[in-house]
Amino acid sequence: MKRNIILIVILLIMISFIAGYFVGFRYPLGVSQTGSHILLTRTADYLLSNFYKPITEDELIKGMVNSLNDPYTVFMNPEETKALQEEVKGEYAGIGVVINKNEKLNYPEIVTVFKGSPAEKSGLLEGDIILEVDGVSTFGLTLDEVASKVKGKIGTQVVLKIKRDSKELTFNVTREKINIPLTDTRYYENGKIGYLKIFMFSEGASNDVKKTLDEFKQKNVRGIILDLRGNPGGLLSECENIASQLIPSGVLLYTKDRSGKLTPITVNGKKLNIPMVVLVDQGTASASEILTGALKYYKVAKVIGEKTFGKGVIQQIFPLPQSYSIKITVEEYLLPDKTSINGKGITPDIEINNNPNTKEDEQLNKALELLKP
Repeated sequence: MKRNIILIVILLIMISFIAGYFVGFRYPLGVSQTGSHILLTRTADYLLSNFYKPITEDELIKGMVNSLNDPYTVFMNPEETKALQEEVKGEYAGIGVVINKNEKLNYPEIVTVFKGSPAEKSGLLEGDIILEVDGVSTFGLTLDEVASKVKGKIGTQVVLKIKRDSKELTFNVTREKINIPLTDTRYYENGKIGYLKIFMFSEGASNDVKKTLDEFKQKNVRGIILDLRGNPGGLLSECENIASQLIPSGVLLYTKDRSGKLTPITVNGKKLNIPMVVLVDQGTASASEILTGALKYYKVAKVIGEKTFGKGVIQQIFPLPQSYSIKITVEEYLLPDKTSINGKGITPDIEINNNPNTKEDEQLNKALELLKP
């Protein structure tokens, strides 16, 4: 039976939806289960009818969900549900960035700016901290909440207050329909080194990767750089298909349910026999961490860059009445060696932090040095 598994990362919501989520979805929208929970429903009825201030069902449910202190378990209204569905398909209406949670500041931080996007045209940069959206502070907000404030109708403007180094800047960005790019290909060292960047594991990414790898073989490249920096994850099915083109047959990951049961997810693969380097950073999350961990475990590639995000849990989406939905963390995933990365991330073989004060890509330069014929 074919799995339809989604691993979309959260905190990295791609702006506008902002599109990304360093969260993963194991399952598609499924059939919700109903039951008789008298204590819960009666308590809710009493609160709705008797609390001294008017409250709504939405507020009550959000309060209950937020009490779990899990950033990936989220109650979504119809608009947020629709945005998520669009995001999975790789397109949305917004400004074209990926954001992550800056844990030290408790504000969202831009980790990826798509080429040609409204964000790039407006001058937004990776590393910018979003302080306000249309005059509303983003301090302490979840990425879903930030996304709902940034997204809007095509052609309308959103005003972002940004902290860049010690300066506070204001940007007026016009929303557009954003088609998330799947991959980008380049060549270095007179065509001897192939470069492949995967922006997100959206539908069709594995087909693009196959075409690129075939092209690399035709051009007889001597080394490959796989760039997963700023990749928030996406569809696990795409991750599996890509992994099968790079690693030998075996376990890609294990899932661990609430009872502690481990279930292996395997791929029928073929190990790549071309030297490879993988570039990662703090924006590398979820499905991209799964691929990174497998490439490292099977000794297919050296990993260069910064410690990855550390998104190691899986969500299931349940539909609710009136086009609402709720995504709930239902499982944890482990790397092939059965280690957990949740909240920890993956440590590169060679740790290099790019200097934000220069345009020099030291991580890429190190990769080219290692692969140089």
